[in-house]
Amino acid sequence: MSFREEFQSRFNEVIAPAIREHDVNGVTLQPYRVDLSKSGDSILTDIIDGIAHSQLIVADVSTIGRDSVTDQSYRNGNVMYEVGLALAIRQPEEVLLLRDDSDDFLFDVSTVPHMHVDYDDVDIARQRISTEIAGRLRLQVYMKDARVERALRGLSIEEFEVLESFRRYPDSAVCEPNRETVNFRWMIAIPRLLDKGVVELHGALDSKYPSYRLTELGRAVGDKLAEHVQNVKIRRVRTPQL
Repeated sequence: MSFREEFQSRFNEVIAPAIREHDVNGVTLQPYRVDLSKSGDSILTDIIDGIAHSQLIVADVSTIGRDSVTDQSYRNGNVMYEVGLALAIRQPEEVLLLRDDSDDFLFDVSTVPHMHVDYDDVDIARQRISTEIAGRLRLQVYMKDARVERALRGLSIEEFEVLESFRRYPDSAVCEPNRETVNFRWMIAIPRLLDKGVVELHGALDSKYPSYRLTELGRAVGDKLAEHVQNVKIRRVRTPQL
C-alpha cells in the first residue's frame, strides 16, 4: 500500500486488525509492511521475500491522485509492480486486492477479484476484510488438499516407491541418490515428481549425483501417504501374452 500519511489510519484501524483476527495452525497472523521492518535487508529484498513466503498478500490499490492535465486517476506504481510480482509467483487465492474508488482499473488486473472498501466506516470495513481473509484461508486449505489428492491419485509405482524413500528422512533432510538407489525406477520417478512439484532440486552433495528434497506440497503428500500406506498393496500383474 501507499505509505502516505492519509493511508496510515486505514492500516492501523482496518487492515492490520482484520489480519490479526485469524490464525493458521495455531499461529496468529501478523501484518508485515516493509516500511515498518527492522531488518537490515534492503526494502526490495524484504518485498520479494514477503511476497514469496507470506501466508497472504494484501494490496491496497486505491487511486492516489489525478493527473493535472488529463484529469485521469492514477494508482501507486510501486504497489502495482508488487501486485504484478505477487500474481506471477503466487496462486490467485493468495492475493487480495482492496480499493476505495470506482475509477477505471488497469486492464491487466481488471479480471483479478478485488474488494471495494469504504474505509470511513471502520467497523464495517474491518469486518468485510476479515471475512474475505477467512474465505481466502479456507480456499488455500481446499486448494492444497485438492493438489495433494491429485498428486496421490497420479502416483505411479515408481513414484510411490521413491516417495517412500523420502519419507524415511526428516522434513528438512535431503535425499541423495546413491549407487543402490540410482536405477531405472529412480530415473523414471524423479522427473515426474519434479513436474508435479513434489520434489525440488537441491544441488549436489558429496557425490556426482544431484540431490533432491521434498517441497511443502511433497511433505503434505508424504504425510497423506503415511496415513494410507498400511492399506496400500503394490503387486505386479503379469500381462497375458496374446
